[in-house]
Amino acid sequence: MNCKWLEERLRAGFSEWSKVRSLDSGECLVRLPFWNGEGDPIDLTVAVDGGRAVISDTGSIAGILFSLGQDHEGTPAFKLLENLAKAHNLEINFDDGLVNLSIPEDDIYAGIAEMAKVALTMETAVPHIRVSPRRAASFGPRLRSRVARRYRDLEILHLVERSYPLAGATVSEWPIDFHWSVGRNGSSYDVNVVAADLGVSDPFAKAHKIVSLSVDTREQHRPDNGRLRVVLESQDDNSLALEAEEFLRFHSRELDYRVFDLRHRDDSSEFYDASVRELTTNLPDPWVALISSRPI
Repeated sequence: MNCKWLEERLRAGFSEWSKVRSLDSGECLVRLPFWNGEGDPIDLTVAVDGGRAVISDTGSIAGILFSLGQDHEGTPAFKLLENLAKAHNLEINFDDGLVNLSIPEDDIYAGIAEMAKVALTMETAVPHIRVSPRRAASFGPRLRSRVARRYRDLEILHLVERSYPLAGATVSEWPIDFHWSVGRNGSSYDVNVVAADLGVSDPFAKAHKIVSLSVDTREQHRPDNGRLRVVLESQDDNSLALEAEEFLRFHSRELDYRVFDLRHRDDSSEFYDASVRELTTNLPDPWVALISSRPI
């Protein structure tokens, strides 16, 4: 869509401090002139298809619910989100951890204003809602969504395959969150990234599944064949999550995978730098053909 036109319209009718830039996915990233409690700007994405516009909160609402332990049904903050969703005809996408608004393309300005009000309400009200700490069902795969947003910001999301099925020795399809190939002239290898979201009610179930995946796909991930990377965010206040993290790290010494803790600056920089380097240089010819054939 025409992001420049959208920026001009928002600056004229909403705020001269609004910023819009085009993403390689064909979406427009809208940066609102507001900030959350941590000092981060509030962003929306806008995509147009078939005469309708889809406005997304980019996962910020799911992030604040999770950070305060209110990412499951029945908590006051989640009830507030449900009420807002009903009032504004929003869709809560549990799979990607997003809140979306679908409207006719002609109503795009009003839709951005509506989504902005919802995002601001959640960002300002939820931190003041206090409940007893508790862990239950998660609000979608939060970590996977955060990695995808970071890839989008780095302008490499369009170069990866998401929800890639990887065949193992005994299991026909292991779910891989992000996949790409690297190299040329017969020396290419595959990179597979799995998000270990340990902030759930049973982090060991997640950790056991990833270790099982690494065992069953070990031939594909030997040093000459490919790379398996496990990303997580350490949970210092969750003893079960800490044990699950140690379980993953311990077995990484014998199995062929790397663990990156995205809460640690060095790990995060190394992981994202490697992703950018591999996805922007030395792509194998078949991979170039594949990603070039994708619709924008």
